[in-house]
Amino acid sequence: PPRTSHPVVKFSCTDCEPMVIDKLPFDKYELEPSPLTQFILERKSPQTCWQASRLHAELNNSAKYSELGHPFGYLKASTALNCVNLFVMPYNYPVLLPLLDDLFKVHKAKPTLKWRQSFESYLKTMPPYYLGPLKKAVRMMGAPNLIADNVEYGLSYSVISYLKKLSQQ
Repeated sequence: PPRTSHPVVKFSCTDCEPMVIDKLPFDKYELEPSPLTQFILERKSPQTCWQASRLHAELNNSAKYSELGHPFGYLKASTALNCVNLFVMPYNYPVLLPLLDDLFKVHKAKPTLKWRQSFESYLKTMPPYYLGPLKKAVRMMGAPNLIADNVEYGLSYSVISYLKKLSQQ
């Protein structure tokens, strides 16, 4: 469906602990000064963050119900309290990061059946366009076979066939 090229990002004003794990890539963007950044900086809480989610709607300003997606990152004041950053993490990172942390710290990169089931459940909720970057990230982290190459969640057979044909060309 048609949508604007700029996502509508919502954030929760509930304090959370920032999450990161070793070797998992993320992006960090400094926000331009604004009343929001000033408010966050005045709180003097560089150890907490606010989760950010994308608002999903068929069309902006439509009468249809819009729902908040899972968090994709968080807003956090810098340690020096001189700017506010948006950390862009993997989709639904509050679910993914503990899974990956357990994989490497508890299971030593050898997942159990229960862990695999939890990870598969996560993958099924993730938008398909995140799969490629996630495969690359977990490969770099030391789990090269965690996500099978033939896994294409959420894509129809015809789309998968077309993509394979294009990649061969």
